[in-house]
Amino acid sequence: MKTLSLITLVLLLFSCSTSKTVLVIPAQQTLDYDISNYDMYSCTVDNLSGEELGVQVMNKFSGENIRGFGLNAHRKEIVLVEKEGVLHLSNSSDKPMRVRISTQETTREAVAMKEPFVTFTLRNNTSKSIPLIIPGVMNPNLSPFSNSGVDLKIGQEILFKEKGKTYQLLVVDNTIEKNSKLDVAQLIKTRKTELGL
Repeated sequence: MKTLSLITLVLLLFSCSTSKTVLVIPAQQTLDYDISNYDMYSCTVDNLSGEELGVQVMNKFSGENIRGFGLNAHRKEIVLVEKEGVLHLSNSSDKPMRVRISTQETTREAVAMKEPFVTFTLRNNTSKSIPLIIPGVMNPNLSPFSNSGVDLKIGQEILFKEKGKTYQLLVVDNTIEKNSKLDVAQLIKTRKTELGL
């Protein structure tokens, strides 16, 4: 996959506190969106296409994945991007994808006051992929031995499937500690026992 870079957006957005733009990501390509003059910005990613869009925030220096998810077709989600981060959008489909991006300089505290959320990591400690469903947000497929950082609103459900049926794994609340790592396989095992599966 080729990567496109939007370095020019830094210049276009330098004097703007809020900006909206529509981008086209060619088939089988990725795009890096970077506003390095902000300490932190909230980025509303609106998937205008009929395919799932890969959304990641990556450390621009180390390449490490800070958080990421798959954004369903015709859905939008707010993503926080730190100064050291870059928004990395992936189109793995065979068609170009249209994405509307709205950015605004912010702080984590300001976002939390508007809409309380919890930052944590979904950890897969097993050698098999674990598919999850986060209604209205994404359907992440956790790769073996991987981490997926998420920022989810208080009250957001996380679901899993067992033999074709969907069950609630957990509901995001204040008992999940900030920046904690949740062992998803263990949570599913415990939940199956509770449900008698």
